[in-house]
Amino acid sequence: MSKLKPFILNIARYGVLIVLVGLCVVSAINGYQTGAQAAGELKGDDMVTAWDKRLRKIRPLLPEYGVVGYLADWDIPGAQYGSSDQEVEFLLAQYTVAPVILERGKKHPVILGNFSDNGDTNKLLEVESTLGIRLSQPYSNEINIFTGTGK
Repeated sequence: MSKLKPFILNIARYGVLIVLVGLCVVSAINGYQTGAQAAGELKGDDMVTAWDKRLRKIRPLLPEYGVVGYLADWDIPGAQYGSSDQEVEFLLAQYTVAPVILERGKKHPVILGNFSDNGDTNKLLEVESTLGIRLSQPYSNEINIFTGTGK
């Protein structure tokens, strides 16, 4: 009986070791599959690159340097918008148009307008009348160049 006890203990130890190694293998396989799946979902451009490509086309319409106004949905009284989206888009726009500096507000002769496309064909007319600015360079349904008050 005394020789049987150490034998059972060794079998138990090896059994625990086999279970732990098996769990490690399963965890490694699961991690690999999750990583491979995530890598497959990242096809195309990341958010910063996509925004940069989108605004690069409008960059030649802005001055080479200086301060330009920036208006977005958050400047329209009563407009629905996501505040974090608006902040991120402002920062991405600033990155893209550098060395031009974007300053929120309409007190600039040139204004970059970034208004969501809600399908309303009169949206830009409403933006002009509500904010007292004038569309000077249509570009897309969302991004446009306006003339501001300059004051």
